[in-house]
Amino acid sequence: MDRNGWEPGHQVAYGCGAWERASHQARLLVAWYDERDGGLGPGVSQRFSADPGARVKWPWGSARHSTLGLLFWRAAYDAGILVDRVPLADALSYCAQGAEPLDTGPVPDAAREAGIGVGSAASVAGIRHVLQAHVEAYLPRPRPAGVRLTLGYRVRESRATPDWDTGDWPAALARARRAMGQADDLRERGTWRPTDQERSVGGRLGRDLERSLRTPAASGHPAPSWLERASRLAATAAALSGAAGTPLGAGRQGTRPDGAGWGTDGRNDAGPLVEVLGATADACARLSASTEEIVHLWEAEEPHGRSDRASWELSHVPGALLEQTEETEHLVRALAAFLWVLAIH
Repeated sequence: MDRNGWEPGHQVAYGCGAWERASHQARLLVAWYDERDGGLGPGVSQRFSADPGARVKWPWGSARHSTLGLLFWRAAYDAGILVDRVPLADALSYCAQGAEPLDTGPVPDAAREAGIGVGSAASVAGIRHVLQAHVEAYLPRPRPAGVRLTLGYRVRESRATPDWDTGDWPAALARARRAMGQADDLRERGTWRPTDQERSVGGRLGRDLERSLRTPAASGHPAPSWLERASRLAATAAALSGAAGTPLGAGRQGTRPDGAGWGTDGRNDAGPLVEVLGATADACARLSASTEEIVHLWEAEEPHGRSDRASWELSHVPGALLEQTEETEHLVRALAAFLWVLAIH
């Protein structure tokens, strides 16, 4: 990528400039490090407290996410590649002992305004252990042999790591399953009496989900790629969100999965079916960001679609993201069974 096309290339790929992209990715990696290695334990998200804001000046060397962002920006700038394609092992060379401080070379104006001392030798030395932790991170599913760990790959990997990122996807799946269990219990006890409309909507959605979950192998077709599976789950999220937005079971008496009441305060509150559909839609939608990124990557790297997608995905879809996808598919199968029972009882 030539210098003239480098910045515009980021706008096309990510909808933002190179510095903004580098800062965003660095902020997530620093927050992951603080949560995992800072003694805070999983479930205590540092994402927002790790972001001091664009106009806050911190003592020199303390704005680690800004210095790490500058490191990624510089590595991408020097190599003439997009920020997400920077190999983390190569980025480590910028904080090796004796390396030239980042602030002595090209620095975007926004980086100079991000904090006092960003890019100094001291600030660069202070983020080496953060970067090293990501390079050496232990994962239940090892990365495929020969796959270079890039910034974009690691961000997707971190975002899909259980107990991490935007509310924790295993917790989102658990909330949806609790909502189903609570709704089943209320229906069996007679506290919730589904209306004809709820049964009709449930039956229609259940049939649609069953069709989408049928394995291609049963029809003699090859197994779908990860991108096809993830895109299907994104479509499921949209369909469930749309159904949850209809006035189903409003004003019901009973207890929500979180302990609050349905319709106990006289308001037109959502019923059990809406809770189930909304919670499942939220769990499916948590794949959206990574799905959109990989769609753009596939289109940019393989504009003619000549490469084998399965092989290509091995180097772009982390094991943690595969695990999230598989578990979300299991949740959708559970929802299909829930809706089938709802429709016939």
